[in-house]
Amino acid sequence: MRLVPPLAALIAAFALAGMAGAAQAQSPTLNGQAMPEYAAPAPGVLAEIKARGKLVGGVEAQNPPFEYIENGKIVGFDIELSELFAAHLGVTFEPIDTAWSGVIPSLYVQKFDMIWSAMTITEPRKQAVTFSQPYASDQAEIIVRAGDTSIKTIEDLNGKTLATQLNSAAEHQAKEIIARYNLNTELKAFDHFDAAYLDLKNGNVDAVTSTKLNDRVLFEKMPGSFDVAVELPIFNYVAVATRKQDTDLSAAVDAFITELKTSGKLAELQTKWFGFAMVLPE
Repeated sequence: MRLVPPLAALIAAFALAGMAGAAQAQSPTLNGQAMPEYAAPAPGVLAEIKARGKLVGGVEAQNPPFEYIENGKIVGFDIELSELFAAHLGVTFEPIDTAWSGVIPSLYVQKFDMIWSAMTITEPRKQAVTFSQPYASDQAEIIVRAGDTSIKTIEDLNGKTLATQLNSAAEHQAKEIIARYNLNTELKAFDHFDAAYLDLKNGNVDAVTSTKLNDRVLFEKMPGSFDVAVELPIFNYVAVATRKQDTDLSAAVDAFITELKTSGKLAELQTKWFGFAMVLPE
């Protein structure tokens, strides 16, 4: 037997430790919490999807025009894109309406195959899922009750109560803003933006932080009820989220979005649902 020299053994031990550490660092986590254990099927999840003949997507069907319920059916921009992708794979598409606060853990316990539901790319989420390239964009903003002029800048949130949606990009960004500006701001997070809007309308909070696209729909539904107080210098890019282990599915989604962009179909659908074509990173 050939003995390994002590120095070589030490180097090997450090190399193995580094490899183990890297593997551990790559384990999916969300805000420091490990995701439920998941192992991709041996032939890949794409083969499994094609064998069952159905692609299942997790959505929050309270976010028009991305996804919402109309006449008992989930419809919207994301749904049309998901249906096109499913057809591209040769399968049907089934959306599953789910609570946004638990949508990523639900992905890992295999309630669905992907999240194509206007999910904003954030650093904490990058630790949990693989994001596709962006397929839509939006801008964060703060709204108040109509006629309220007490909030004109970010600093004016000091001493106020700000509402948003639990586990949304808006909540993550609001926490960052409060910390960066050292604000004494109470942050209330609701399961859905609709509850935050209602609390604002009823005078229970001073403001809500959401995005332009979300608020545009709100303003159409409740004209004259709210005003935009501050447009935040935060532009949100949204993308499709897949489990980190499902590299075949993430690659297929990304290639499909590239095809939609190149053909002009993505801009066409953005115009159909939002009234304009969005600016996306190259």
